[in-house]
Amino acid sequence: MTEQVSSQASTPSTPFELHLHFEGAFIFSVKTESNSSDAGAKITGVDVYAPVCGHTNAATINSGSTYMLESYWHCIDPQYASGYTPAPLTLGDLKTSISANTPWLSANRPIMGGWDIAFTLPAPPEEWVCDQFVANASASFTGQDVGLIPASVALDQVLIYKQVTGAKFHGACFNPAFTPVDGVVSLYLTSEVPYIPTLQHERRAADAMARLVGLDWVLQTPLGAAGSSNGRFQPKTKDGNCLMGVISAP
Repeated sequence: MTEQVSSQASTPSTPFELHLHFEGAFIFSVKTESNSSDAGAKITGVDVYAPVCGHTNAATINSGSTYMLESYWHCIDPQYASGYTPAPLTLGDLKTSISANTPWLSANRPIMGGWDIAFTLPAPPEEWVCDQFVANASASFTGQDVGLIPASVALDQVLIYKQVTGAKFHGACFNPAFTPVDGVVSLYLTSEVPYIPTLQHERRAADAMARLVGLDWVLQTPLGAAGSSNGRFQPKTKDGNCLMGVISAP
């Protein structure tokens, strides 16, 4: 009988930043203290869901090998430097940072059945930014909820943890080595294998995301190509990511 892997990297002597890149079709269920929708409410954790839509989920650390992830819960738990107390984002901070490029749903939309893979992030990030932008995205959709889609959407949601010395990646089917490159470890979590998708594939993803949180939208035409990276992160070496992420918050 084999045992499911619960992995922890060896601890580097120098703290680093851990960047979690969620690339593609993901629903982010944001948790706050007392489930408050106040702008000053601190974020206490995040659950992330990928819908069942024919995607293959995978993980890559920095520019290393890409590993398939199985369809169940995973947990990514950063370990901080001794004496360091992280400063979690507030809900208002998060809106300011990403809502201009990310569909934002309020009132705790319940996550329905039909998710393929999920990640729980028990520690809130200290920074959350977007990358890989697609212009005129809202024009690709129709439906009652199309107004929730910004004109420009981000295909890459980046959650940043600072002063990290290692991380536990429970549920991973490989032994991750969180080795910093120039002070950063970039963990890419993709909902897409690197190919040019068909319109039918993209529509399945859009429909599946809508079912997870109760949205009325239909993808009519493919999203355009993502513009160049804003330069803040390491270069992206993979293609794909047919859709953007969606936030579900209090």
